[in-house]
Order: sequence, then structure tokens, then C-alpha cells
Amino acid sequence: MQWLNNPFVFPILAAGLISVINALAVLQRRRVTASMPLLGMMVAIGWWSFAYVFELASSQQGWELLWAKIEYIGIVNVPVTYLLFALDYSGFRQKIRRWVTLLWLIPVITLLLVWTNESHGLIWSHVSQQMTGGYSLLALDHGVAFWIWAVYSYICILGGVVILIIRALSSQPDFKLQAGIIAAGGVFSFLGNFVYLFKLLPIPDLDTTPISFALSTLFYSVGLFRFGILDIMQIASETILESMDELVIVLNNQSYIVFVNKVFDYYFGVDPKTLIGKFSDEAFAAWPELKEVALRTSIEREEIELNLPNFGLVFFDVTASRIHGANNREVGRTIILDDVTERRHAEKRVGGESIGGTAEIPMIVVYRAADERIVEVNRSLLLRLGYERQDMVGRTLLDLSIWDPYQRTDFLRTLYRDGTLKDHVMQLKGRAGNSVSFAFFAVQSELQGERYIVMMAREVK
Repeated sequence: MQWLNNPFVFPILAAGLISVINALAVLQRRRVTASMPLLGMMVAIGWWSFAYVFELASSQQGWELLWAKIEYIGIVNVPVTYLLFALDYSGFRQKIRRWVTLLWLIPVITLLLVWTNESHGLIWSHVSQQMTGGYSLLALDHGVAFWIWAVYSYICILGGVVILIIRALSSQPDFKLQAGIIAAGGVFSFLGNFVYLFKLLPIPDLDTTPISFALSTLFYSVGLFRFGILDIMQIASETILESMDELVIVLNNQSYIVFVNKVFDYYFGVDPKTLIGKFSDEAFAAWPELKEVALRTSIEREEIELNLPNFGLVFFDVTASRIHGANNREVGRTIILDDVTERRHAEKRVGGESIGGTAEIPMIVVYRAADERIVEVNRSLLLRLGYERQDMVGRTLLDLSIWDPYQRTDFLRTLYRDGTLKDHVMQLKGRAGNSVSFAFFAVQSELQGERYIVMMAREVK
């Protein structure tokens, strides 16, 4: 093997190693939306890079050609996984979900033609060796099928870049930067391949595409580790959200729906799964009052009236809360709608006024099991206990003296023994020192490799 006298081995090897590091980082966030196609792309880039290293390190044409064929296992996957990642990340994949399988048709056909090229020459019409600076390079003349594949791969990559640019233009600042980083990586990949195909370098037989991927993976590394491309985490556990009687909607920071519980079907007669991935403006077009709440950037409590076919006029008490991710950055919102129609009718019958307070909305707190530090609380809890959010997040319930060590021990013992906890009554102490009894429901939830305790409480009167 010609390792030492081939200077192009080492940058391409570096590209493969960067891809592996990125893949391991994505693997830790595999439950997050868009993580799997990104993981597939990183693995494909690594495969391509390492195989090309072996091609460059080989001196015999037969071995070079074999490694070139092995490279294509990664090559045919990169453009499609990049496009799927862009679609997932931008929330557009739901629109083409019926056609996703067809995206793999041309890659599969191309891979079959690569491994049978000796029979037809449709991928490589002529194969030879060229000596450059004391080392050999595989010289390939491309056939018709290769150019069809090249056009298709360009469509996938440029399509992904366009989708990300469109999403960046309509996003808030944090997401503009993230989408821009991913789009820039795609542009570098495209340019590197373009330079190779049209032989614009002094060494025309050197495939510069893996080198361009070294640059693009650096962009992904910056996006992953510095700007947290995959750090949008749905803190609220789906388990507890589905168990709630209230209607719960979770939106990302771009007002795309990431979760709706089954209560939505009860009131609106629409399967919540059909709403996932849709922009709230589109999903709630039939209910202008709900659409207005979903699009509002300010967080406040209010009441709305909806005229629903199966129920008539329904009154909902609406509470919206922000979801914060890494570095306390806002990454989304939760909207909780509590049906207060019966209460409104009762007030009208007795001529009473609106019943204030927060007892109608359950208190929710989420803390990390490893260190018991609070990662999220809802507005109902803050109002009931008299705290500001910044006073609670990052501290423990013991630090705040909200519960005492005996209550904590009893709570955790019961939760770990039974797996879930329901109607567990405890007295919590507010900031002013007053003690109030609450009935708790709690579950354990594993998110992105970490375990969380999700607690919901209602005041016991």
C-alpha cells in the first residue's frame, strides 16, 4: 500500500474521523426529530471517506476498483439522507411521507449498476491508472448511468439546501443560524463534487468530494456542539401529557406542531397524528381563536370560546408556557386548554363572577433524576407557590424548601417501587412559607439518554 507517499490520504482520513465523532454525538440524541437521517448521513460520509482512503492507499488497479465500488455504499446514501434531514428539520417531511420510499429507487439501481459495471459500462465506461507524483490514482471515464445519478444527487442536495434556506428565512434568530450552518455544509459538499466531475483541479483524477465533506462535517460539528442543532428537546413527557384531561399542544419555536394529546380528537374530531409536523396556521385554520393563541409569541393566560359541532359553544381556559433548552434558550411552547364550560354555565345561573386563581390548571414540574435539579415548571406552579421561573430552574425542591427530606424519601420510594405515582398527597411550602396540600401524579421518563421525573399536582381542598 502507498500510504506514506500519498498526501491526500490524511485529510480524507480526518474527514472520516470527524464524521464518526459527529455520528456518536447524534446517536446520543437519536430520539430527537431529524436525528436519524442526520445519523445516516454521518455514517455514509464516514464509510465513503474510509473506503476512499483504502483506494488511495492501494497501488494495484484491481484493489482500487474494488474500494471504489465499496465507496458507493456510502455515496448513494449521502444525498438522500441529507434531503430527508432537511425535510425533517424543517417540518416538511409529512407533506411527502407517501413518496419517501421512492427517493431510494435511483440510489439502489445505481448501486446495482456499480457492482455489475463490467457487464455494461454504464457507470464507468473506461477504467485505468494514472501516476501522479509517485503515486497512482484510479482514472475513471463515466457512463450514462453515472451522469443520471450525478444529476439526481445534485437535485437532492440542492433541494435540501433550498428547503433549509426557506426555513432559515422564516425562522427566529437561533434557528436561522442553525439552518444556515446545515445549508452551508450542503453547499460545500456540492462544490467539492462539482470540481471533481468537471475536472477543474490540476489533478483531474483526484476525487475532491470527500475532502469537501471534511469541510462540511466541520460545519456540522460546529452546529452540533456549539449551536445545538439537535438540542430542541420536548421536556414534557408524552406519557404524562396523554394522561391529562386537559387538551395539550406542544409547538416548536417556529410554531410547528410536535405533539398533541388525544383529547384533541375528543373535542375536534381530528386525529392528533395528522397534525404533527404541520404549521399551526394551517393545522388550526378552521378554528381562528385557537390559531391566534398558537401563533402568539407572548405568554399569557386567557379564556377563549370555540363553537364545536358536537358540543356547541365551549369555553377553554388557556395557559401557555415556554420550553427552554440548552443555555436557557427558548425552543418551544406548550399550550394547555382546560374545559371550563360547566363552570361558566354555573356562574351564569347564579349571576356570579369569574373564578380566578390557578387551581383549574395542574401544576407541572420536571426535574433531572441524577441531581434532582429542576429543568422545567409551568406557569400554574409559579403562580401557586409564588416563585419566578429563574428562581426554580437549576435548583432542587430541597434547596427551595418546597418539600422536606422525609417527604422526598417517601415520594421517591413509592415512585421507584410502583413505576408511577398517583394521588400521592403531600404538603408543599410556598415562597411565603405557607403550606398547601396537593395530590401528585408522577412518572419517570428517559429523554436523550437522561432520566427525568415528571410531576403533576392539583390542590387538595
